[in-house]
Amino acid sequence: MVLEMAGKTDPGLFRAGVGRAVITPPVGFVIDGPEHGSRISTGILDDLLARVIVLESKGTRVVLIGLDVWGLSSSVLSSVKLAASTAASVEPESVWVTTTGNGSSPPLWREDPQYAAYSAYFPEQVSGAVRIAVTSLEPASMGSTGTLLADVSTFTAGPGRPGNAALFVMAVNRADGSGIARLINFACPATIFGNSTQWTADYPGYAAWAIEQNGGGVTLFSQAPSHDIRPYDWWDDNPEPSHADREPQDVHALGLLLATQAANGAADTTQRRNVAVEIRTDEEAGIQIMKIGDAYFISTEKPQPNKFARRFRRDLPHSNTFIAANLSGGMFDDKATFDARAIKRGTIALKEMGAS
Repeated sequence: MVLEMAGKTDPGLFRAGVGRAVITPPVGFVIDGPEHGSRISTGILDDLLARVIVLESKGTRVVLIGLDVWGLSSSVLSSVKLAASTAASVEPESVWVTTTGNGSSPPLWREDPQYAAYSAYFPEQVSGAVRIAVTSLEPASMGSTGTLLADVSTFTAGPGRPGNAALFVMAVNRADGSGIARLINFACPATIFGNSTQWTADYPGYAAWAIEQNGGGVTLFSQAPSHDIRPYDWWDDNPEPSHADREPQDVHALGLLLATQAANGAADTTQRRNVAVEIRTDEEAGIQIMKIGDAYFISTEKPQPNKFARRFRRDLPHSNTFIAANLSGGMFDDKATFDARAIKRGTIALKEMGAS
């Protein structure tokens, strides 16, 4: 970690707070996901969580939310943003919501009578974590970086096509260098645990836990556009697409790989106290854009193939871009098309905000 000297002793420059809430549905409720369809939950391997980072700089506050689910319907997403914005005293446009692409998920992208009460209460669960984050705001610094995590995913089009290795990390620290929060953006759906009937956050949950246990602070995992990507052994020595032979150690292995690389990246960030924050929403293109220091955030509510992220990064090679697409229950599809219009308009906006 390198700490930028200018303004580092001014406690009013930049503040950060974090919160968490358990969002695990009851045992006996349906688990759903992209590969295995619906099955009845029989237990809890590890809890699903809502993780929240609230950042504040010179009077501007943003809320970053990570959810251990596959995707959200537009109505649920809107309700979460509204509840979170109320809890943080900001506009909904200042709330950035991302999911982990968890294949053992409550079906929040579709209506399910069993989940009527859960879905109605879900925004309040998340907003509780936001309130905790707001009350814990403290002087902080932040920095981001890009690195690689290769050979853990593949494109669905066929064997021999390794997935996108791009891994972006944002680190938020205290003045003493200890971690307040980490945010990870990577493209590999959390479907390693296969057709388990136990609630689990899969490998992103294990990675977050590992980072948190080693002093990195509350860790959000953001699934980068991955409509056409699957985990690493989809082809190699695994002819059955059901992933029936997956074991907990597979989840732990990938989670630990991700945690280690993300921790290494966080250690290499240049930490800044003088952090510029800018927020834009392009409703016509369906994208939300934020600049937080040296990190740029882009999200869309539409499922997108990985090319959506690669095009942004091709045109902005010198910037750290955290790109998310709400999976909305979308299934794997190697023929998925990307939203070229959103990329064009988003790239223009990002360049106006300083990305290059």
